[in-house]
Amino acid sequence: MDTGLHSCPHCDAELWSPLACEECGALLESSDHGTPFVVFGLERAWDIDRKDLRRRLLRLQRLVHPDHAGATDQAQEAAATLNHAHEVLADPSLRANLLLRLLGGPDESTERKMPQDFLMEVLEWNETLDEITEDQGSEPASREARLIHLQDELLQRREDLLVEVGAALMPLPEPKSESLALLRRRLNAARYLARTLWRIREMRLTEQGLSGATKPPL
Repeated sequence: MDTGLHSCPHCDAELWSPLACEECGALLESSDHGTPFVVFGLERAWDIDRKDLRRRLLRLQRLVHPDHAGATDQAQEAAATLNHAHEVLADPSLRANLLLRLLGGPDESTERKMPQDFLMEVLEWNETLDEITEDQGSEPASREARLIHLQDELLQRREDLLVEVGAALMPLPEPKSESLALLRRRLNAARYLARTLWRIREMRLTEQGLSGATKPPL
């Protein structure tokens, strides 16, 4: 993996991450530590060994944590870079979006469409949500049960979509290939489901007399 630096400028040890040297413990200065894959010393790929990712996270956390590296701006920036990189690689949707960008595929602002068959499902889900919202005459427990049933259905549908995305990313498509637009449409659908699931969560909290404190996923 090309980290941009092949050896530590302090002790000349071989590097596997651009954040810090595991041999001498030095934090490495850089205005750009590269992609999350580079930060973790991994090849670009959809299929990531979660246990290996966790091991690498713990190894880097020990190096960049302020208790070890000192409470400096550099240590805090390195820790923030590490946490962001892990968040992206650990989340299938964020990881797929990253790969799509690195392969030169369209982003959600240039390709807004979703799969045609998915749009028919969207109409049914929206109709169900509207019915639950307007049905104020039934018992709260009944509305809650219907929301949970729909929530479970959407969670499974989103999981299935991400499985399809993963299958299309193994092996990685050629950069700027036409298949990347189809991938973006599947990811748009997964993003739509995430936002709808957030809406269901808010509806359930309202039913319970509570209110959410988080924003819908982007």
